[in-house]
Amino acid sequence: MPFDARAFSFSNTSLVVDPYPVYAEIREREPIHHSRMYGGSWLLFSYQDAAALARDPRLTNNRATLPIMALPEHQRGEFDEFVTFLRMWTGFLEGEEHTVRRARMDEAFRVLTPSLVAEVVRGVVNGLIDGWDGRDQVDLVADFARPMPAMVLTTLIGAPQSDHEQLDRWSDDLVYLFGASALTVEDVRRGWAGGRALMAYLRELAADTGGLPHRGLLGELMAQRDGGFGFTAAEACAQCVMMMFAGIEPARHLIGNAMMALHRFPDQRRLLVDAPRLWPAAVEEFLRFDPPVQYIGRLAAESFTFRGHDFEKGQPVLPFIGSANRDPDQFTDPDVLDIRRRPRHLSLGGGAHRCIGAGVVRIQTAVALRTLLDRVPDIAVREDPPPKWNAYFGFHGLESLTVSTSHVERRTPRR
Repeated sequence: MPFDARAFSFSNTSLVVDPYPVYAEIREREPIHHSRMYGGSWLLFSYQDAAALARDPRLTNNRATLPIMALPEHQRGEFDEFVTFLRMWTGFLEGEEHTVRRARMDEAFRVLTPSLVAEVVRGVVNGLIDGWDGRDQVDLVADFARPMPAMVLTTLIGAPQSDHEQLDRWSDDLVYLFGASALTVEDVRRGWAGGRALMAYLRELAADTGGLPHRGLLGELMAQRDGGFGFTAAEACAQCVMMMFAGIEPARHLIGNAMMALHRFPDQRRLLVDAPRLWPAAVEEFLRFDPPVQYIGRLAAESFTFRGHDFEKGQPVLPFIGSANRDPDQFTDPDVLDIRRRPRHLSLGGGAHRCIGAGVVRIQTAVALRTLLDRVPDIAVREDPPPKWNAYFGFHGLESLTVSTSHVERRTPRR
């Protein structure tokens, strides 16, 4: 029975395990779909349309109001301060203001050199795997994919790594507001509470400027004052909240999704073992095949007509990169994992709003997965208990994945 596109939403639990067959149906029948989500929004499912609108200047990334658009109008006023906080995020700005702040962030990110990121990731990953010795199975999410990116990003920001669990929890409450669409006022309250807790934590950290590591991102953001502009302490903290929002849960899901993909396509895993030079290409293919972030959020900055459809100013416009990355008009055999392809995927955005942490994502994923497969060469997904997926798929990934770990290799020298 064909899927009823009217039932499409991030919170539709029938889609959380495998949304791709439904994407294919909608892409074939109605590639531009008007949805009831957020009070009326436009969803784009083809690669051509998603790529075009992701860079269209008639759309804005100033989507700080997107979570509260899921609420009845009489409940939205409670969150004016929350919206003001989100509008501090550079990723939600446009024009000259975005250009200036993005340039300062790019400068700050230079401290996160590939060698530094790889060193931090390798240390975290090896520490987690060391704890598996003597265990014949682990939950790859709880024991690896969940803590790893939180530990890495906490360290890179300049916070004590031991604080990663509470930062992860606060970040998750915030992320949920953009990953689900059937939101309640309690969901938004919880997300805003998480945002406030993160800001309070980071403000305290920023106040102790002498205690910030020289190479920490928070310290670098506070030090950026070239060209007459500098982040205030509050603005620097807000950028770090944005980085945790964008960098913890998606990275967690990318690791789990990649392991599931290699489980489904064991020939590709064998290829990586035989040809480790393919790891950079493999990461790109993991990002294409099952991206952790399934859509790009935009709002119409003006009313305009796109391919015969009238987009009204202020309406959410959501290019679905999860669908675009599986479009057969763009990719040969799109439902097959092929680490030798060079995919022009949309998973890290593009243009002025390209993912600022793309380099960190690529290094972290490659180092983490390669170290995992090197040290636990017989690691295998177990069918019992079955994998458990999260309850919403704007951010698509696993809550639990049991794997066998009968043999853990000793640490190898750094490569």
